Amino acid sequence: MDIRYNMVNAGALLLAGLVTDRALKLGWKALTGHEPPQDPDDPGVKMWEVVTFAAVSGALVGLSRQLALRGASKWYSGPAAKQIDRRA
Repeated sequence: MDIRYNMVNAGALLLAGLVTDRALKLGWKALTGHEPPQDPDDPGVKMWEVVTFAAVSGALVGLSRQLALRGASKWYSGPAAKQIDRRA
């Protein structure tokens, strides 16, 4: 596989991960008024918080990963590849 393609994908995934992490932390704090749960064994953290945060973060990370890879692939292929696809 093309090394440049892999680098573009890695960069897109890194950026998507950073943005998603920041959005999760800010969104959780805005909704609950405190930081997201870090240690599920901490007695001060309620189980519903751990489960909810895990479900929401898993869904958002998966979605951002798919969108990042799709966008990177579309960007990397460029307009020339799209014109060739239309002719075939």
